[in-house]
Amino acid sequence: MTSHILPRTSAPPTSERPLSLTDQIHERLREEILTATWQPGDLVLESELSARYGVSKTPVREALRLLSQEGWIVTLPRKGYLVRPLRLQDVKEIFELRLLLEPGLFVQAMRVNRGATETLRTIVAAERRTGRFDDSAHSMGRGFHIAAITLAGNERALNHITGLLDEVRRLHNLMPERETHGPADNLGDDHIKIIELMAAGEAHELYNVVRAHIQSSASRLMSAFRFNVD
Repeated sequence: MTSHILPRTSAPPTSERPLSLTDQIHERLREEILTATWQPGDLVLESELSARYGVSKTPVREALRLLSQEGWIVTLPRKGYLVRPLRLQDVKEIFELRLLLEPGLFVQAMRVNRGATETLRTIVAAERRTGRFDDSAHSMGRGFHIAAITLAGNERALNHITGLLDEVRRLHNLMPERETHGPADNLGDDHIKIIELMAAGEAHELYNVVRAHIQSSASRLMSAFRFNVD
C-alpha cells in the first residue's frame, strides 16, 4: 500500500528531523482526540485508520501503542482500541494536580527568573489584542501558563503541566455548547494581577491568586461536565 504524507495539525517539531510516518499518525490522532473529533468511548480500528490515512497497519499500530502508553486510548484485546472514557473523577483529578503543582511553580518562576514578568507581559498584550481565548494548541491562555512553568526551570513539571493542559483543552472542546471559559476580560485581569505580584516579589499572595485562578476554571468545567453527564 502506498504511504501518504499526512497533513500537519500542530506546530512543526523543534528539530530538523522530519517526522516518521508513525509520528505523523500519532500526532494526527492525538490532535483529533484533543479536538473531540474522536469522542470518549469511540471505538478505533487499525484497519479503518489504515484505509483512512492510506498507510499500512504497522505505523498505525505503533501510533496507537504510543497513544495507549500516554493514556489517551485503551486497548481492547482482539477488538481494537477505545478512546478512554471520561468521568467526573478524571476532571477532578486533573485540577487537583494543577492546584498542587502550578501555584508553587509560578512562585519558583518569580524567584529564579528575573525576566519572567517581561515574557508574561508580552503574552498578556497578545491576549488583549485578540480579545478571546480559543481552544487551539497555541491559545494565549494556555501559553501564559506554559510560559510561566517554563520559566520555573523544571522540565519534568513542564511535561506534567503540558499534559494536564492538554486534558483541559479537550474538556473545552468536548462541551462547545457550555460556558466553560470565563469572560476574556476576567482571565486577562487575573493574568495581569499575577504578573504584578511576581514583579513585586509577593510570593504568598501570588501563590493564592494562581490557585484561585485555577480553581475558578475547575469550578466552571466540573459544573459543565456534571451537566453533560447527568
